Amino acid sequence: MIQQTILPFKLEMTRDIITPHAGLALMGEFAVGLRLLKSVDSYLPKPKSGAGYKPSEYIFPLILMLNGGGRSLEDIRQIRDDEGMREVLPLKRIPSTDAIGDWLRRIGQNGGLKGLEKLNREIIK
Repeated sequence: MIQQTILPFKLEMTRDIITPHAGLALMGEFAVGLRLLKSVDSYLPKPKSGAGYKPSEYIFPLILMLNGGGRSLEDIRQIRDDEGMREVLPLKRIPSTDAIGDWLRRIGQNGGLKGLEKLNREIIK
């Protein structure tokens, strides 16, 4: 333990996994509680192969990144590198930024916007 002399608190070392994005973890838990990930998977096109990512595996990191102030797809790396948040939330697999960009383009061209419209209506209910 490190003794502080000016401020009335003490610092300790820990081996626990912590996250600098605790607010995003709460946002993510809220999305899980709303069953948003299941809805996303039911309304957006499914992967064509068994090894492909589910729509929620693309959308969930995007939601967290945007709510955390991210401005580009490269900011997804902060979500991927945050072990503490990945341990708390269902973020076991996160696609690369290139894969997310490709998926967004495909979804926009292949009817994904209609699925998003249906998803939006369900969330509003």
